[in-house]
Amino acid sequence: MMRDEIALIVVLLLFSGCIQPEGQQEVTEGVVSEEWRPDGVVGENEYSHTLKLYSPARQGYTGGTMTASWKIDDEHLYMALNGSTPGWLAIGFEPAEWMKDADMVLGFVEGNARVLDEYSTGNYGPHIDDTALGGTDDIMEHGGRSYGTHTVVEFRRKLDTGDRFDKVLRPGKNVSIIWAMSDSMDPSVKHNIAYGEGVIYLGRLENSAQRVSQNLTRNDFEWMLFIWKEEKAARDLYKTLYEMTGMAIFLDLVRSEQSHMDQIGALMKRYGIETPVLERGVFDNQTLQRIHDDLLSKISSDHDALRAAANFEEISIIDLERAMGETSNGEILDVYSGLLAGSRKHLRSYVRALKDRGIEYAPVYLSAGEYEEFVGGA
Repeated sequence: MMRDEIALIVVLLLFSGCIQPEGQQEVTEGVVSEEWRPDGVVGENEYSHTLKLYSPARQGYTGGTMTASWKIDDEHLYMALNGSTPGWLAIGFEPAEWMKDADMVLGFVEGNARVLDEYSTGNYGPHIDDTALGGTDDIMEHGGRSYGTHTVVEFRRKLDTGDRFDKVLRPGKNVSIIWAMSDSMDPSVKHNIAYGEGVIYLGRLENSAQRVSQNLTRNDFEWMLFIWKEEKAARDLYKTLYEMTGMAIFLDLVRSEQSHMDQIGALMKRYGIETPVLERGVFDNQTLQRIHDDLLSKISSDHDALRAAANFEEISIIDLERAMGETSNGEILDVYSGLLAGSRKHLRSYVRALKDRGIEYAPVYLSAGEYEEFVGGA
């Protein structure tokens, strides 16, 4: 069955209230048989999970990769960040939207390794040491090594530090992350190599096979092409909503959706898949065309525009979850998980913008339980 047929069925069922979101990220783990050492050398069997994060070159960014590896025990998170930079690299846990309220860990190696416990106070930073905000430094152990073209830092912290500037990390849960890299070792210098989003799973099992990339199936091909078109639909929709309302939130999210298109486009390029050349607001997928046009036809106020954008993010979340549930390709899952984290953040942003205007948003397509899980009191 082709993606437009699948999407049409999904949308029709959602309108009828007869479907729950399907599919979650596949949970896989490796065999942990090595003792953890914060020495800047990531052993093959030192961590239970590994996620490769990739961001293509774009305006102001050279592009690069960062691999996050981690494991947990009853009390602690152990993590390694291996990035294609001679400068700093960072990971942020559970941002409310953009970078805001993210529990940040930033590391670099200048002679000795330094790993900083920080917190992002705004949508675009700054990220400040927890201690400067009245919190505590909760990095219990750390180490690292510079390899010239890339840097590795490792650290240990408690899952629940008791510090209000650290997120409580719960075993068995998915955690939204943001990540970034700079070519500078000055933590105050803005990231300029790469940045992105993702989801990590805090699993506790110790024995199962590592997930590996596989050959592309026809279903993978169809889903990747559809997801790229859906990200384009979001970008085009928000461009028009910005022109109709002048609201800065739409312009910000146009840039974010373009970044999502670049991420999935880079993955498609590696598999030899060409991205279509389509004019703004024009789609060869009739379901996306209908959704895009229908949402625009209902706009008569700024409130309507925010609701329409939130509706689209709900649909995008459901489609990404379905796509993730229908592939076993680890590389594709890694990219989809980042897009899913982004869509959830976008939905939170729109919900909060409505709330700031005295309007409570109610989910239209997502189940109440899933909506509450990642939007909550946004």
